[in-house]
Amino acid sequence: MQNLLQIIPKSGLILYLALFFSCSTHSENETDKEKTVVEEQEQKQENSNSTTIQDCDEVSDFPNLGPSASQSQTCDDIANPNNKGTLDCRTDNTFGGYQNLDNIWGSYKITGGEIRYEGTRTRVERFFKTILHGTNKKTILTGTLKIIDLSDGNTCIIQSHAGGDIIKGEEAGRANRSAQFLLYAKKSSDNKIQLETHVTINPYTTDTGGSRDVKNFITLNYNQDYPFTYETGYDATGTAFSKIKIGDTETYFTHNHTTERVYTRYGAYGTGDTGDVTAHVAFKDVNLCRTQE
Repeated sequence: MQNLLQIIPKSGLILYLALFFSCSTHSENETDKEKTVVEEQEQKQENSNSTTIQDCDEVSDFPNLGPSASQSQTCDDIANPNNKGTLDCRTDNTFGGYQNLDNIWGSYKITGGEIRYEGTRTRVERFFKTILHGTNKKTILTGTLKIIDLSDGNTCIIQSHAGGDIIKGEEAGRANRSAQFLLYAKKSSDNKIQLETHVTINPYTTDTGGSRDVKNFITLNYNQDYPFTYETGYDATGTAFSKIKIGDTETYFTHNHTTERVYTRYGAYGTGDTGDVTAHVAFKDVNLCRTQE
């Protein structure tokens, strides 16, 4: 190095030193960048190893609830429905029931009246396998919906039923007998659709009649497509929750009672029993996934 410096003119020496330190700095910067890239890749791999477990299917714990299950249930599912989930069909099959529309949509029609199907209101709904209580466990129902017709009464289009014993919160220790969350649709005065959230605040048990908190959620148009997401399950503390999103409008609920299990339904449940007694709802691209961390 010393001999080299002796034979290089001053101007050349300055240029040489500038190039030497520039290359050294560049090399160090490249080394730092490579180290950063490696660290980022290792972090991504670590995150990937701890990702959420997801299981997506349409399997149910329950049989198809059609005519084969009960004389009071008057319609059954079709051979290859567009929509996923097991069908619970209790309505007058001269008007109601399920059918495919346009090879994409699934149609849910119900009609009201004095008849009660095993003590429940008229319904054509699909439902999915339950999830058991735990931490960071939930089901995610997604799809697109449109409401074609409504009766003079309220019609539930999405709900979750909490089953088993109440393990914490209101009425702990008693068996829960009803839904914890329902999304109802009803006629509004300006020829629109008003969606309401009905959240159980006093659980329905063998000892209590229960009550629900009702709030306006969003106003929709008839025959218009709306993407939706409904999540329900148990948060990081094991407390029951629900989250509903229609279009860009979203709301979250922490339930005041937590049960051993929960499952989700969608379709059409309930109409008016006098006046206009028919309701018609359609769904497409429906999927349900169960996730667990």
